[in-house]
Amino acid sequence: MNLKQLLRQAGISNDIVKEVERKARRTSEEMEQEHQEKALALTKMMLNDALRYRKEHGATKPAEEQLRTIILPDEK
Repeated sequence: MNLKQLLRQAGISNDIVKEVERKARRTSEEMEQEHQEKALALTKMMLNDALRYRKEHGATKPAEEQLRTIILPDEK
């Protein structure tokens, strides 16, 4: 049983039911926005930590020696 059904069973008028649903929807949207802001802040913090670590410990790894292969044409 959802909120609308409960309010109707209790004899609450349709205008009040609509207002309660609007308030619940707005609250849900605000919570979703808050979660998105927290996720963005966490992402920025993690990125800043990674960049700080990279800056402190060197931005580049030692270059690995590349193997060079010479391909010889088939002798027919």
